[in-house]
Amino acid sequence: MIILRPEQRLALLNDLRARRNKELAKMIRSELCTQANEITKNRDNCQTESIIMDVIEQCHKRDIVDADQIFNLSYIRIITNVDIFSMDAFLYLFNNDLMLPYAKARHLILSFFAITKL
Repeated sequence: MIILRPEQRLALLNDLRARRNKELAKMIRSELCTQANEITKNRDNCQTESIIMDVIEQCHKRDIVDADQIFNLSYIRIITNVDIFSMDAFLYLFNNDLMLPYAKARHLILSFFAITKL
């Protein structure tokens, strides 16, 4: 029987998370290239991937794990080139303990698209 020390278990968990995040980032970048080619064609792939990885990390810190929501938030971040997670305008959302993470992300996405339609 293999016995893992807590630091070994943590290292394995961190490696697993990093691999999943990279896989999700590749999937999101591929989907962005398909759906929003006019936006991504002028961007450097490394820059796009680093933005997507940052969005994934920010989402995971806030327990937002739905791939579609992470895709939409990445799309918003790439379009606006603004870190929406640090904006004061949306701070009320992230500090609201009555909303679930899924609802917070949905509200953020709908807020952005509503603003662009006005």
